[in-house]
Amino acid sequence: MRIDSRRGILAWTMAWGFTGIALYISGVFNSPRTGPLWVALIGGAVPWALAGAITFRPAARESSNQLNPAVLLIWALAYLLAFGLAAFAASALDIALGGFFFMILGWSIGGAAGAFASTWLLSDRSRLKRSAGQGVIWLLGFLAGGYVGLMGLYLGPELGKIFLGSLIGQPAALTLGAGVGLAPGGLVASAIAVGLTRLVTRRP
Repeated sequence: MRIDSRRGILAWTMAWGFTGIALYISGVFNSPRTGPLWVALIGGAVPWALAGAITFRPAARESSNQLNPAVLLIWALAYLLAFGLAAFAASALDIALGGFFFMILGWSIGGAAGAFASTWLLSDRSRLKRSAGQGVIWLLGFLAGGYVGLMGLYLGPELGKIFLGSLIGQPAALTLGAGVGLAPGGLVASAIAVGLTRLVTRRP
């Protein structure tokens, strides 16, 4: 198994950006929800599936652009797990008493599960050790990225409305701002995960 670092980081940045757009369109941050739930589910699962398959590749296919169907499925399910856990934390816990942390933790568990399962599937040796290591690494990356992305989701729409509202209309500016706001979270998450992976796998 290999981690495609450059394309992987770009893919995760874009994946979180598209997810932010989908989450905003679906209105999941409003109470009650103001948009269709399927947009949040499909609009996040597809980008995560592509980003995961771009990042995690079988060693035998290093020169191939073909994406592994099983890894695509793993990361689509990982997103659904992340979304479900984050939504549960947001609805069941008091935000003022640490609900934000548990919401980001649920999001990160989804990323960790995707990395664990992908590594387990693609590794040819030391499966449990390598899979557990990748799970922890991507958990840490997604925790850091989650905080960055959460701040971006609050600031992005407002900044989009201020700077782009008069040009493209407020609804479009708010939606685009949500995507741009969440995208740095994907950048931070994948950059940390890729960097830690390089660090722990570096041979002396």
